[in-house]
Amino acid sequence: LHPRHPIEKTSIKEITDLAGYNRGTFYLYYNDVYDLFSQIEEELLTRIREVLEVSMLENDTFDLSRQMEVLLELMQTHSHYASVLLSENGDPHFAGRLKEIILPVLERYFIPSEGLSDYQMKLLSEFYLSGILAAVSHWIASPQMSLQEFLTFIIAKVFGPHT
Repeated sequence: LHPRHPIEKTSIKEITDLAGYNRGTFYLYYNDVYDLFSQIEEELLTRIREVLEVSMLENDTFDLSRQMEVLLELMQTHSHYASVLLSENGDPHFAGRLKEIILPVLERYFIPSEGLSDYQMKLLSEFYLSGILAAVSHWIASPQMSLQEFLTFIIAKVFGPHT
């Protein structure tokens, strides 16, 4: 599976050959390729949601560096799938759902809301979210920095004054 290979053109044979299983085993767990990717999406999104919710419930302050590291480790662990899901050939709903999960964190800890209308907040949120997801997607697809180098770079360049 490759980010440049559309999901709709991915065959069950490709998946089972890569995984080392037969078609029968595939169908024990999944209805089709879309079901497989849907389950992968759900697993990733659930784990990301859990990490962020626990952090928001336990802390009045947010340890950006640590939470981003946990999220990036999760994305890196599942980089093969994440790079496909976040690519132009992936599922656009995945990126939208991921943004919905991350948005409360940005609004609570990083986006200055004082004096901004709801519309302006929405614009600023979309700017941050789209930029972060594009950078993460690019890094996962072509990791020329270690996780720690990428994390340090993003925090310094994007969130520097707020951390």
